[in-house]
Amino acid sequence: MTAEAAATPEDAEVAAARRQRLNLYLGGQASWFISLGIQFVIFPYLVTQVLNESAARVGIAQMSLMAPALLFMLLGGTVADHGDARRILIRVHLLATLPPLLLAGILLYGGLTYPVLITYALIMGTLGAFAIPARDSALNRVAETGIQQAVTMAMGVQMGSQLVGMLFAALAAITGAAALLLFQAFVMLTGLWASFKLTSLPPKNVATASRYAQIVDGIKTAAAQPIVATVIVLNFAVGLFYVGSFLVVLPLMIRDIYATTNGEFTVYFAIINICFWGGTIAANMALLRIGLIRHRGRVMMGSLTSGLIILGLFHFPMPFWLLGLLVFWWGIGAGTTMTMGRTIVQTAASGNHLGRVLAAYQLGFSGGAPLGSLMMGLLVGWLGIFDAVLVPATIMIGVLSLLYLLTPIWTYRAEGE
Repeated sequence: MTAEAAATPEDAEVAAARRQRLNLYLGGQASWFISLGIQFVIFPYLVTQVLNESAARVGIAQMSLMAPALLFMLLGGTVADHGDARRILIRVHLLATLPPLLLAGILLYGGLTYPVLITYALIMGTLGAFAIPARDSALNRVAETGIQQAVTMAMGVQMGSQLVGMLFAALAAITGAAALLLFQAFVMLTGLWASFKLTSLPPKNVATASRYAQIVDGIKTAAAQPIVATVIVLNFAVGLFYVGSFLVVLPLMIRDIYATTNGEFTVYFAIINICFWGGTIAANMALLRIGLIRHRGRVMMGSLTSGLIILGLFHFPMPFWLLGLLVFWWGIGAGTTMTMGRTIVQTAASGNHLGRVLAAYQLGFSGGAPLGSLMMGLLVGWLGIFDAVLVPATIMIGVLSLLYLLTPIWTYRAEGE
Protein backbone atom coordinates (compact mmCIF):
# COMPACT_ATOMS: atom_id res chain seq x y z
CA MET A 1 0.00 0.00 0.00
CA THR A 2 1.37 3.44 -0.91
CA ALA A 3 1.82 6.24 1.60
CA GLU A 4 -0.87 8.24 -0.24
CA ALA A 5 -3.34 5.36 -0.02
CA ALA A 6 -2.61 4.86 3.65
CA ALA A 7 -3.21 8.50 4.46
CA THR A 8 -6.37 9.12 6.47
CA PRO A 9 -8.83 11.99 5.87
CA GLU A 10 -7.46 13.53 9.04
CA ASP A 11 -3.93 13.46 7.58
CA ALA A 12 -5.14 15.14 4.39
CA GLU A 13 -6.94 17.78 6.43
CA VAL A 14 -3.83 18.49 8.49
CA ALA A 15 -1.70 18.73 5.34
CA ALA A 16 -4.20 21.12 3.71
CA ALA A 17 -4.26 23.31 6.83
CA ARG A 18 -0.45 23.36 6.85
CA ARG A 19 -0.34 24.41 3.18
CA GLN A 20 -2.88 27.17 3.80
CA ARG A 21 -0.90 28.42 6.79
CA LEU A 22 2.31 28.44 4.74
CA ASN A 23 0.60 30.29 1.87
CA LEU A 24 -0.71 32.97 4.22
CA TYR A 25 2.73 33.26 5.81
CA LEU A 26 4.36 33.68 2.41
CA GLY A 27 1.67 36.16 1.39
CA GLY A 28 2.48 38.35 4.37
CA GLN A 29 6.17 38.04 3.57
CA ALA A 30 5.52 39.02 -0.04
CA SER A 31 3.64 42.12 1.08
CA TRP A 32 6.46 43.26 3.35
CA PHE A 33 9.16 42.79 0.74
CA ILE A 34 7.23 44.31 -2.19
CA SER A 35 7.00 47.39 0.02
CA LEU A 36 10.69 47.10 0.83
CA GLY A 37 11.51 46.79 -2.88
CA ILE A 38 9.68 50.05 -3.57
CA GLN A 39 11.54 51.67 -0.68
CA PHE A 40 14.87 50.33 -2.00
CA VAL A 41 14.51 52.52 -5.09
CA ILE A 42 12.41 55.46 -3.90
CA PHE A 43 14.42 56.27 -0.77
CA PRO A 44 17.85 56.69 -2.47
CA TYR A 45 16.08 58.53 -5.31
CA LEU A 46 14.70 61.07 -2.84
CA VAL A 47 18.09 61.47 -1.16
CA THR A 48 20.33 61.64 -4.24
CA GLN A 49 18.06 63.20 -6.86
CA VAL A 50 15.33 65.23 -5.16
CA LEU A 51 17.51 66.57 -2.33
CA ASN A 52 20.84 66.13 -4.22
CA GLU A 53 22.76 65.29 -1.03
CA SER A 54 26.52 64.68 -0.76
CA ALA A 55 28.09 61.21 -0.58
CA ALA A 56 28.49 61.43 3.20
CA ARG A 57 24.85 62.44 3.74
CA VAL A 58 23.68 59.67 1.40
CA GLY A 59 25.63 57.25 3.58
CA ILE A 60 24.07 58.63 6.76
CA ALA A 61 20.57 58.41 5.26
CA GLN A 62 21.05 54.78 4.22
CA MET A 63 22.55 54.06 7.63
CA SER A 64 19.39 55.42 9.27
CA LEU A 65 17.25 52.74 7.62
CA MET A 66 19.30 50.01 9.30
CA ALA A 67 20.66 51.61 12.46
CA PRO A 68 17.55 50.78 14.57
CA ALA A 69 18.48 47.12 14.21
CA LEU A 70 21.52 47.77 16.39
CA LEU A 71 19.23 48.91 19.19
CA PHE A 72 16.13 46.79 18.76
CA MET A 73 16.87 43.57 16.84
CA LEU A 74 17.79 41.52 19.91
CA LEU A 75 14.77 42.92 21.75
CA GLY A 76 12.68 41.99 18.72
CA GLY A 77 14.02 38.44 18.94
CA THR A 78 13.12 38.23 22.61
CA VAL A 79 9.60 39.50 21.90
CA ALA A 80 9.29 36.90 19.11
CA ASP A 81 10.34 34.09 21.46
CA HIS A 82 7.77 35.09 24.09
CA GLY A 83 4.89 36.49 22.05
CA ASP A 84 2.37 35.30 19.49
CA ALA A 85 4.10 35.81 16.11
CA ARG A 86 0.75 36.38 14.38
CA ARG A 87 -0.11 39.24 16.73
CA ILE A 88 3.34 40.82 16.27
CA LEU A 89 3.05 40.65 12.46
CA ILE A 90 -0.43 42.22 12.54
CA ARG A 91 0.87 45.14 14.59
CA VAL A 92 4.00 45.84 12.53
CA HIS A 93 2.10 45.68 9.23
CA LEU A 94 -0.50 48.10 10.55
CA LEU A 95 2.09 50.55 11.83
CA ALA A 96 4.21 50.24 8.66
CA THR A 97 1.38 51.67 6.53
CA LEU A 98 1.68 55.07 8.23
CA PRO A 99 5.22 56.33 7.35
CA PRO A 100 4.81 56.00 3.54
CA LEU A 101 1.38 57.65 3.76
CA LEU A 102 2.81 60.59 5.70
CA LEU A 103 5.86 60.87 3.43
CA ALA A 104 3.60 60.89 0.36
CA GLY A 105 1.57 63.75 1.86
CA ILE A 106 4.74 65.73 2.64
CA LEU A 107 5.97 65.22 -0.94
CA LEU A 108 2.67 66.37 -2.41
CA TYR A 109 2.82 69.57 -0.37
CA GLY A 110 6.47 70.23 -1.24
CA GLY A 111 7.79 69.92 2.31
CA LEU A 112 10.44 67.23 1.84
CA THR A 113 13.63 67.83 3.84
CA TYR A 114 16.62 65.74 4.89
CA PRO A 115 15.42 65.43 8.54
CA VAL A 116 12.03 64.20 7.29
CA LEU A 117 13.73 61.39 5.35
CA ILE A 118 15.90 60.48 8.34
CA THR A 119 12.79 60.27 10.54
CA TYR A 120 11.04 58.05 8.00
CA ALA A 121 14.11 55.80 7.82
CA LEU A 122 14.40 55.43 11.59
CA ILE A 123 10.71 54.52 11.99
CA MET A 124 10.72 51.94 9.19
CA GLY A 125 14.00 50.49 10.46
CA THR A 126 12.56 50.10 13.96
CA LEU A 127 9.48 48.30 12.67
CA GLY A 128 11.69 45.98 10.65
CA ALA A 129 13.68 45.12 13.77
CA PHE A 130 10.52 43.60 15.28
CA ALA A 131 9.03 42.19 12.07
CA ILE A 132 12.04 40.17 10.92
CA PRO A 133 12.60 38.04 14.09
CA ALA A 134 8.87 37.37 14.41
CA ARG A 135 8.63 36.21 10.79
CA ASP A 136 11.84 34.16 10.90
CA SER A 137 10.99 32.38 14.14
CA ALA A 138 7.45 31.65 12.89
CA LEU A 139 8.75 29.76 9.85
CA ASN A 140 9.61 26.64 11.87
CA ARG A 141 6.12 26.56 13.36
CA VAL A 142 4.45 27.15 10.01
CA ALA A 143 6.50 24.65 7.98
CA GLU A 144 7.15 22.05 10.76
CA THR A 145 9.30 19.84 8.47
CA GLY A 146 11.74 20.23 5.55
CA ILE A 147 13.43 23.33 6.95
CA GLN A 148 15.98 23.88 4.14
CA GLN A 149 13.21 23.73 1.54
CA ALA A 150 10.99 26.05 3.60
CA VAL A 151 13.83 28.53 4.08
CA THR A 152 14.64 28.42 0.37
CA MET A 153 10.97 29.01 -0.51
CA ALA A 154 10.73 31.89 1.95
CA MET A 155 13.94 33.44 0.62
CA GLY A 156 12.66 33.01 -2.94
CA VAL A 157 9.41 34.81 -2.08
CA GLN A 158 11.38 37.52 -0.29
CA MET A 159 13.68 38.14 -3.22
CA GLY A 160 10.98 37.81 -5.87
CA SER A 161 8.74 40.22 -3.99
CA GLN A 162 11.53 42.77 -3.68
CA LEU A 163 12.04 42.44 -7.43
CA VAL A 164 8.35 43.12 -8.04
CA GLY A 165 8.54 46.17 -5.78
CA MET A 166 11.53 47.50 -7.70
CA LEU A 167 9.69 47.04 -11.00
CA PHE A 168 6.85 49.14 -9.62
CA ALA A 169 9.35 51.72 -8.32
CA ALA A 170 10.79 52.10 -11.83
CA LEU A 171 7.44 53.73 -12.71
CA ALA A 172 8.25 56.69 -10.45
CA ALA A 173 9.43 58.63 -13.52
CA ILE A 174 5.85 58.37 -14.83
CA THR A 175 3.67 58.31 -11.72
CA GLY A 176 5.78 60.37 -9.33
CA ALA A 177 7.27 59.25 -6.02
CA ALA A 178 4.18 60.17 -3.98
CA ALA A 179 1.97 57.73 -5.91
CA LEU A 180 4.48 54.94 -5.35
CA LEU A 181 4.54 55.66 -1.61
CA LEU A 182 0.74 55.45 -1.50
CA PHE A 183 0.94 52.11 -3.29
CA GLN A 184 3.57 50.96 -0.78
CA ALA A 185 1.12 51.68 2.05
CA PHE A 186 -1.64 49.75 0.25
CA VAL A 187 0.63 46.71 -0.18
CA MET A 188 1.41 46.77 3.54
CA LEU A 189 -2.33 46.59 4.19
CA THR A 190 -2.59 43.38 2.14
CA GLY A 191 0.10 41.92 4.42
CA LEU A 192 -1.98 42.98 7.41
CA TRP A 193 -4.90 40.97 5.98
CA ALA A 194 -2.70 37.87 5.37
CA SER A 195 -1.29 38.06 8.89
CA PHE A 196 -4.78 38.46 10.35
CA LYS A 197 -5.94 35.29 8.54
CA LEU A 198 -3.12 33.21 10.06
CA THR A 199 -3.95 30.92 12.93
CA SER A 200 -2.37 31.74 16.26
CA LEU A 201 1.42 31.15 16.43
CA PRO A 202 2.04 31.05 20.19
CA PRO A 203 5.57 31.07 21.62
CA LYS A 204 7.44 27.91 22.54
CA ASN A 205 9.34 29.70 25.30
CA VAL A 206 7.26 30.58 28.36
CA ALA A 207 10.13 31.68 30.62
CA THR A 208 9.43 34.59 32.93
CA ALA A 209 12.95 36.06 33.15
CA SER A 210 13.46 39.76 32.48
CA ARG A 211 13.88 41.01 28.90
CA TYR A 212 17.52 41.82 29.58
CA ALA A 213 18.21 38.33 30.95
CA GLN A 214 16.48 36.78 27.93
CA ILE A 215 18.57 38.85 25.51
CA VAL A 216 21.79 37.85 27.29
CA ASP A 217 20.66 34.22 27.27
CA GLY A 218 20.07 34.42 23.51
CA ILE A 219 23.53 35.88 22.88
CA LYS A 220 25.14 33.17 25.02
CA THR A 221 23.21 30.48 23.15
CA ALA A 222 24.37 31.80 19.77
CA ALA A 223 27.98 32.17 20.95
CA ALA A 224 28.02 28.65 22.42
CA GLN A 225 27.49 27.07 18.99
CA PRO A 226 30.66 27.64 16.93
CA ILE A 227 28.99 27.29 13.53
CA VAL A 228 26.20 29.73 14.47
CA ALA A 229 28.70 32.23 15.89
CA THR A 230 30.78 31.94 12.70
CA VAL A 231 27.78 32.58 10.46
CA ILE A 232 26.88 35.65 12.54
CA VAL A 233 30.43 37.00 12.12
CA LEU A 234 30.22 36.34 8.38
CA ASN A 235 26.88 38.13 8.26
CA PHE A 236 28.40 41.15 10.01
CA ALA A 237 31.21 41.25 7.44
CA VAL A 238 28.66 41.02 4.61
CA GLY A 239 26.69 43.94 6.05
CA LEU A 240 29.78 46.03 6.68
CA PHE A 241 31.66 45.50 3.42
CA TYR A 242 29.10 44.36 0.83
CA VAL A 243 25.75 45.88 1.79
CA GLY A 244 27.30 49.26 2.60
CA SER A 245 28.90 49.27 -0.85
CA PHE A 246 25.65 48.27 -2.53
CA LEU A 247 23.53 50.90 -0.77
CA VAL A 248 25.94 53.83 -1.20
CA VAL A 249 28.31 53.16 -4.10
CA LEU A 250 25.74 52.03 -6.67
CA PRO A 251 23.28 54.97 -6.25
CA LEU A 252 26.18 57.45 -6.42
CA MET A 253 27.68 55.63 -9.40
CA ILE A 254 24.40 55.83 -11.27
CA ARG A 255 23.84 59.48 -10.38
CA ASP A 256 27.37 60.69 -11.13
CA ILE A 257 28.38 58.40 -14.02
CA TYR A 258 25.39 56.97 -15.87
CA ALA A 259 22.23 59.04 -15.28
CA THR A 260 21.64 62.65 -16.26
CA THR A 261 18.00 63.23 -15.24
CA ASN A 262 15.72 62.26 -12.37
CA GLY A 263 13.74 59.94 -14.61
CA GLU A 264 16.86 58.17 -15.81
CA PHE A 265 18.04 57.62 -12.24
CA THR A 266 14.90 55.73 -11.17
CA VAL A 267 15.02 53.56 -14.30
CA TYR A 268 18.76 52.85 -14.07
CA PHE A 269 18.69 52.17 -10.35
CA ALA A 270 15.64 49.93 -10.71
CA ILE A 271 17.44 47.98 -13.45
CA ILE A 272 20.47 47.48 -11.19
CA ASN A 273 18.27 46.27 -8.33
CA ILE A 274 16.38 43.96 -10.69
CA CYS A 275 19.70 42.50 -11.84
CA PHE A 276 20.80 41.91 -8.24
CA TRP A 277 17.56 40.43 -6.95
CA GLY A 278 17.07 38.52 -10.19
CA GLY A 279 20.41 36.87 -9.40
CA THR A 280 19.21 35.96 -5.91
CA ILE A 281 16.06 34.40 -7.36
CA ALA A 282 18.11 32.39 -9.86
CA ALA A 283 20.28 31.14 -6.98
CA ASN A 284 17.27 30.06 -4.93
CA MET A 285 15.66 28.29 -7.88
CA ALA A 286 18.90 26.38 -8.37
CA LEU A 287 19.08 25.53 -4.66
CA LEU A 288 15.50 24.23 -4.69
CA ARG A 289 16.37 22.04 -7.66
CA ILE A 290 19.58 20.75 -6.09
CA GLY A 291 17.90 19.85 -2.80
CA LEU A 292 19.71 19.10 0.44
CA ILE A 293 23.22 20.57 0.64
CA ARG A 294 25.54 19.21 3.32
CA HIS A 295 28.61 21.48 3.01
CA ARG A 296 26.72 24.74 3.43
CA GLY A 297 29.70 26.60 4.89
CA ARG A 298 31.85 25.90 1.83
CA VAL A 299 29.08 27.15 -0.44
CA MET A 300 28.89 30.37 1.62
CA MET A 301 32.66 30.89 1.43
CA GLY A 302 32.64 30.45 -2.34
CA SER A 303 29.78 32.92 -2.76
CA LEU A 304 31.47 35.53 -0.57
CA THR A 305 34.72 35.15 -2.51
CA SER A 306 32.86 35.95 -5.73
CA GLY A 307 31.51 39.09 -4.02
CA LEU A 308 34.94 40.53 -3.27
CA ILE A 309 36.02 39.86 -6.86
CA ILE A 310 33.02 41.82 -8.13
CA LEU A 311 33.77 44.72 -5.78
CA GLY A 312 37.34 44.78 -7.10
CA LEU A 313 36.05 44.92 -10.69
CA PHE A 314 33.93 47.98 -9.82
CA HIS A 315 37.27 49.82 -9.63
CA PHE A 316 37.32 49.95 -13.44
CA PRO A 317 35.02 52.20 -15.52
CA MET A 318 32.62 50.08 -17.58
CA PRO A 319 29.50 50.36 -19.74
CA PHE A 320 26.18 50.11 -17.94
CA TRP A 321 25.33 46.70 -19.44
CA LEU A 322 28.52 45.22 -17.96
CA LEU A 323 27.73 46.75 -14.57
CA GLY A 324 24.33 45.04 -14.73
CA LEU A 325 25.92 41.66 -15.50
CA LEU A 326 28.33 41.98 -12.58
CA VAL A 327 25.50 42.97 -10.24
CA PHE A 328 23.50 39.91 -11.42
CA TRP A 329 26.52 37.73 -10.58
CA TRP A 330 26.74 39.46 -7.20
CA GLY A 331 23.07 38.66 -6.62
CA ILE A 332 23.63 34.96 -7.30
CA GLY A 333 26.30 34.90 -4.61
CA ALA A 334 24.17 36.93 -2.18
CA GLY A 335 21.14 34.69 -2.61
CA THR A 336 23.23 31.59 -2.01
CA THR A 337 24.91 33.11 1.05
CA MET A 338 21.64 34.24 2.65
CA THR A 339 19.88 30.92 2.14
CA MET A 340 22.77 28.79 3.37
CA GLY A 341 23.42 31.03 6.39
CA ARG A 342 19.79 31.14 7.46
CA THR A 343 19.40 27.39 7.00
CA ILE A 344 22.44 26.73 9.20
CA VAL A 345 21.00 28.89 11.98
CA GLN A 346 17.43 27.55 11.62
CA THR A 347 18.64 23.96 12.02
CA ALA A 348 21.30 24.58 14.69
CA ALA A 349 19.28 26.77 17.09
CA SER A 350 16.94 25.25 19.66
CA GLY A 351 13.22 26.03 19.51
CA ASN A 352 13.16 27.87 22.84
CA HIS A 353 15.88 30.26 21.68
CA LEU A 354 15.15 30.35 17.96
CA GLY A 355 13.78 33.89 17.79
CA ARG A 356 16.69 35.34 19.74
CA VAL A 357 19.36 33.38 17.86
CA LEU A 358 17.81 34.36 14.51
CA ALA A 359 17.71 37.96 15.75
CA ALA A 360 21.43 37.73 16.58
CA TYR A 361 22.01 36.33 13.08
CA GLN A 362 20.02 39.17 11.52
CA LEU A 363 21.75 41.69 13.79
CA GLY A 364 25.08 40.62 12.34
CA PHE A 365 23.79 41.63 8.92
CA SER A 366 21.77 44.65 10.01
CA GLY A 367 24.44 45.82 12.44
CA GLY A 368 27.18 45.79 9.84
CA ALA A 369 25.09 47.44 7.11
CA PRO A 370 24.58 50.89 8.71
CA LEU A 371 28.25 51.08 9.70
CA GLY A 372 29.19 50.01 6.19
CA SER A 373 26.92 52.66 4.65
CA LEU A 374 28.52 55.38 6.75
CA MET A 375 32.02 54.06 6.00
CA MET A 376 31.43 53.89 2.24
CA GLY A 377 29.86 57.37 2.18
CA LEU A 378 33.00 58.78 3.81
CA LEU A 379 35.35 56.71 1.63
CA VAL A 380 33.64 57.78 -1.59
CA GLY A 381 33.89 61.42 -0.51
CA TRP A 382 37.59 60.95 0.27
CA LEU A 383 38.85 58.56 -2.43
CA GLY A 384 36.21 58.75 -5.13
CA ILE A 385 33.91 55.95 -6.27
CA PHE A 386 36.40 53.82 -8.19
CA ASP A 387 39.09 53.71 -5.50
CA ALA A 388 36.71 53.43 -2.52
CA VAL A 389 35.48 49.96 -3.56
CA LEU A 390 38.99 48.52 -3.25
CA VAL A 391 38.96 49.02 0.54
CA PRO A 392 36.13 46.57 1.42
CA ALA A 393 37.29 44.11 -1.25
CA THR A 394 40.79 43.98 0.25
CA ILE A 395 39.58 43.67 3.84
CA MET A 396 37.22 40.80 2.91
CA ILE A 397 40.20 38.78 1.66
CA GLY A 398 41.63 38.90 5.18
CA VAL A 399 38.26 38.20 6.84
CA LEU A 400 37.58 35.09 4.76
CA SER A 401 41.12 33.82 5.25
CA LEU A 402 40.86 34.13 9.03
CA LEU A 403 37.47 32.43 9.15
CA TYR A 404 38.79 29.60 7.00
CA LEU A 405 41.75 29.07 9.34
CA LEU A 406 40.10 29.65 12.73
CA THR A 407 36.47 28.52 12.50
CA PRO A 408 34.52 25.37 11.50
CA ILE A 409 32.91 27.06 8.48
CA TRP A 410 34.86 25.01 5.93
CA THR A 411 34.54 21.64 7.69
CA TYR A 412 30.92 22.03 8.78
CA ARG A 413 28.64 19.31 7.42
CA ALA A 414 24.88 19.21 7.98
CA GLU A 415 23.46 15.93 9.22
CA GLY A 416 20.05 14.47 8.28
CA GLU A 417 17.09 16.81 8.86
